[in-house]
Amino acid sequence: MSINSWFMSRIYDTSMRKMEAASLAGWRRELLSGVSGDVIEIGSGTGVNLQYYSDRVNSITLTEPDRHMCDILRRRLHDLNDDRFSLVQAPADKLRFEDGSFDAAVVTLVLCSVDDQQRVLEEIKRVLRPGGRIHFIEHVLAKHAPELIKWQKLLQPVWVCACGNCHLTRATGDSIAEAGFRFERLDNRMSGGCPPVVAPCISGVAVAP
Repeated sequence: MSINSWFMSRIYDTSMRKMEAASLAGWRRELLSGVSGDVIEIGSGTGVNLQYYSDRVNSITLTEPDRHMCDILRRRLHDLNDDRFSLVQAPADKLRFEDGSFDAAVVTLVLCSVDDQQRVLEEIKRVLRPGGRIHFIEHVLAKHAPELIKWQKLLQPVWVCACGNCHLTRATGDSIAEAGFRFERLDNRMSGGCPPVVAPCISGVAVAP
């Protein structure tokens, strides 16, 4: 793995601390309180979501492609000592599970950084049972603010290189709908504790066909 991958795994939690305190922690708590059954989490990173899963969840399969992030996750899972959790090192576009394996998928700040959003969403749809739900929080293109879009487009080439392939200009809500999911809830939000170019966010729940 690259030095950049190792570096990102070490600084991620610190770099996100203000945004978590201002907005994300509350959004995660709200979103994950409604998750139940057998769950797959895509791109689990350092395991920020672990603390928010309730007793309504039977099993949580964490997937993460980066081995440095996986190292951190393994240590946190060891400390957590909850046998509902398991970790699989796998990319989001090649999930190692049979069709219809899960009741719910959780995706938080992941679809900004995958190479092909539609391929990943098709994989998520494949492993969900009919009527399964995807629970998401993502930062997105600032459709409501043309001036901010200009800055997002200007900074994106540098941002992608510096922030682990994170894209500033993805209309992720549109991508979820185009993949065939039906929105049960879709909230447009602005996060605090972060640069304005990453403040526009969406969160919600969408149902698989």
